[in-house]
Amino acid sequence: MKRARIAAAALGLFVAGLGGAASVAGAKEQTLKQVMGENFAGLQAILISLITSNYSAVPSQVKLIHDHATALTKMVPANAQADRDRFLSYAYELRTHADDLETISRALIEHDKGKEKLVTDSLREAAAAHYGGMVTMCVSCHNRFRPNVVH
Repeated sequence: MKRARIAAAALGLFVAGLGGAASVAGAKEQTLKQVMGENFAGLQAILISLITSNYSAVPSQVKLIHDHATALTKMVPANAQADRDRFLSYAYELRTHADDLETISRALIEHDKGKEKLVTDSLREAAAAHYGGMVTMCVSCHNRFRPNVVH
């Protein structure tokens, strides 16, 4: 368990470093970077919840990711127009992973309250898989469509 907490803390420092490195841009980019900072913080909180098996924070954090993915489906940026279908597939897949993780986390919360009897080990693994899917979609989309390298 100690290793898991150390890993979560290391990820937190990494994410904090990304947010700090992003603070030198202009006002328009700052807004985008603030949104991305919220998403990174949400992903970090989800990871810590998965590692500690305390799922109460997951639904609200997953909602941030779901809302971000929904917004992406409604506005394809100019630099993604040439490969619009791929961009939208990333956004829809991100939203699907977020929705599935929310459903699983709510089931785990009910189980942990003692209200439902579930095969929890497989649900915990499925939750982790959907978390990984969200991270993969973020990296894939930003790798392909980010207009500039973030310094």
